[in-house]
Order: sequence, then structure tokens, then C-alpha cells
Amino acid sequence: LIGPNCMGIFNPGLGVKQSADQYANVTGPVSFISQSGTHAITFSNEAHLQGVDINKSVSFGNGIILDVTDYLEYFGYDTGTKAIGMYLEGVKDGNRFLSVLKEVSAKKPVVIWKGGRTEEGNRAIASHTGSLAIPQAIWDSAVRQAGAIKVTNQDELIDTLKALIHLPPVSGDRVALAGESGGQSVAIADAFVEAGLKVPLLTQESYDKLATFINLAGTSYRNPIDTGANRFEMERIMDILEQDAHIDNLVEVIWAFARRQISKHLQNQIISLVNLRKRTIKPVMAILPTFSTPENVQQVNTIAQQLQEGNVPAYTTVERGALALKNALDYYRFKNNTNQ
Repeated sequence: LIGPNCMGIFNPGLGVKQSADQYANVTGPVSFISQSGTHAITFSNEAHLQGVDINKSVSFGNGIILDVTDYLEYFGYDTGTKAIGMYLEGVKDGNRFLSVLKEVSAKKPVVIWKGGRTEEGNRAIASHTGSLAIPQAIWDSAVRQAGAIKVTNQDELIDTLKALIHLPPVSGDRVALAGESGGQSVAIADAFVEAGLKVPLLTQESYDKLATFINLAGTSYRNPIDTGANRFEMERIMDILEQDAHIDNLVEVIWAFARRQISKHLQNQIISLVNLRKRTIKPVMAILPTFSTPENVQQVNTIAQQLQEGNVPAYTTVERGALALKNALDYYRFKNNTNQ
């Protein structure tokens, strides 16, 4: 028995819904466990819009008979589930939960959004599902030791799952950044470093190659690569960065300005980035800055869909992309250490 105080099961492949607003006849690699019915529904719809489709989802509410650990154990063995997301307010049997969480995290990523991180949030939980308050420091430490990924909101949950399902295993923290100019290069470097990643200098070999065609005054190619007037050389730039021994991850910023149709140059940029993803073992990510106009948002969504069909995760802000990459790195580092 599921619940009470819940919305039950969502299985879009079978057309089983928690709400008439949800989609059907599509299935994906992510399964979701939620103590909140509203979060279960809004997560499934927003994730779908961002290219992260649901395999199965369960809203279990108060969890009187079946609790979060039962669903986690099931999804751990489910072959259709490649990654697991959760919204939790509490657990009944902490020892069993952490034991199962550690076992499942060793096989597939588990990303947890914990409600009740503040005194006021815990007060709301008491009247919602009646879950017992857990000191945040203890929860964070236990989840980290079990190998799961902690996030603090729905956007970070979706962003992290997007990175995990599209990127190859992330093994290093050194990032090459290209596609910005001027002050924007400063901002993107700050965002990735503040997320806990590195933006190192390139090898001299890479600088020698870049110097053969990037020579505009005021243009920098130390890292980040300030492309400026060299934006039409982006494929060449990314190829040089991919071969650089100082670089583990590749990030390209793609500027989309709303027009009636995507320009030929922009379409070529999308194709070249997808092709790069196919031929390299290094993670490849795109940042798609969005302007607050309906036309631009629609165009960015179209570009993001094309990129993610080629397994290049796309993010609308630098900060979201940087945090998602760092979360993925943390997961793979834990998994590698566990398997050694």
C-alpha cells in the first residue's frame, strides 16, 4: 500500500499518471521518489521540459506500509532506472536507509533534495508528513558517506541528473571554458572556481596553436578563451582544448539571439559540439544564456533539445552548469574510491 497522503505512481511509458497535467507515451532513464505529491508532479513536468524524462515516479506521503527505503531498493535493481532522484522530509529506519543508500549509490547515482533544512522548514514538515527532524549536519555527513549527492532545490536536482545521464564519467576537476568575451569571461571563470572546480592554464602547445589565428587586440586565450571576433573558429578552438593535457572537461558558451530561425553558423556550432562529444572521452557541456523574451526562451529550448539529443547537457546559466558538473564529479570520485 502506498501512502496515505500521496499521489501514488507515475509511469509515463504505461500512461499511469499522478495528475492529468503529466505527459505519457514517453519514458526516460530517471526514477523519482517523493514524500510530496506536488513536488512529484512539478518535478516530472519541469524535468521533461528540460530533457530529463521519467522512467517511474512514486509519491508516497506518510509511508505507513512502504517507506522511502523500499522504493530506493526497488529502483536500485530496476534495469530501466539509470539514475534516482528524491525529495525527502525524513526516514523511519535510518540504519536501513543508509545501508541501502550506500549499496544503490555504488551502482547508480542517487540525488537527494532534503526538505526541512531550517527550524521553520522542520516545523512545516511536522504538520505535513509528521517526519522527525534530523539535524542538518548529521544528515549531510551521512548522505555523503553513503555516496549520494545532496542538492538544495528542484533546479539543482534536475541539473545534476541531466549531467549524470548525458556526461561520461567525470574524472577530473580541470575545465576549459570558451565562447565568452571580456567581463563575461571573468564571470564564467569565477562561477566554475567557486563551485569547486579549476580553470587552469593550457599547455604551451595549445597556446602556440591558438596564436596562429587568434590575434585580435584585446582578445585573450589563456583560459577562459575570449573568442570575440574568432567565434567562427569555435570548432577549431574546441578541438585544441580537447587535446590539451591540462584539461579534463570542456564547456562552450553558445549565444542564441532570437531570430525567425536558427542561423547557419549557430546550427554548425551545435553540430560540431555534438560531434566533439561523440569522439572524445572528456565531458562536454554547453551554457546557453537566456534573455527574458518569449522568442529567445523558445529558441534556447530548441537548441538545448538538439544538444541533449547528442548527449551534451545544456544549462541556461554558468552557475547551474558549474554546480551540476561539480556534483557529478563528486559522485564519480566516491564511486571510484568505493570500487578500489
